[in-house]
Amino acid sequence: MAKQAEDTKDNKDRKPVSNYVEALRRGVPFRDEDGVLHYPTMRSRPQPTFTLDPLHRFLLYSSVVVSIGYTLWMVARIPSMPEQVPMHFSADGSVNRYGSPWEMLFVAFLTLTTIIGCAVLTRYPRIYNYDLGKVTEDNIQAHYKNSVQMMVWMVFSLAVVHVIILGSIAGDWPASPAIWIGLALVLGSAAFFILRMFKL
Repeated sequence: MAKQAEDTKDNKDRKPVSNYVEALRRGVPFRDEDGVLHYPTMRSRPQPTFTLDPLHRFLLYSSVVVSIGYTLWMVARIPSMPEQVPMHFSADGSVNRYGSPWEMLFVAFLTLTTIIGCAVLTRYPRIYNYDLGKVTEDNIQAHYKNSVQMMVWMVFSLAVVHVIILGSIAGDWPASPAIWIGLALVLGSAAFFILRMFKL
């Protein structure tokens, strides 16, 4: 009974208001003069109700699994690597600095943390920044879906870059042009979904 009363009070406190400043202050939806409901803050947004399609679920999970697995495989190979391995490359793919293979751990940890962090963020579309698009009750779920799909493709693209970088350091393949393809995938994915945001 107490919980029901608390839920009722919470719903009442989150009722839309017609004053934008008040909506910002209270973290509730804002209804404009045309009757359109807007969500000016993270707190004012509803929970996501969509589910990812099989393709994006596969891309997300496989990217994380491959990234972790490839990193562990590379770490296991470090003791058998030469004392000096390529650690930095110029734009044309030529090596301009060598270092201990143990330096790879820092690179691997940094990129792997970014990949896992982006993967975790796919579960929280309410906290994303939607300032580039108009967020209303009619398109909020479409914004959620578009943004989560963008994060999935970012995870996939970063996983590709991750594998390219570690493989280049280990000498499995040349850094160029593979790294440029990976970076183009990162930027292209972001650009595609950001542009699509404007159409929602």
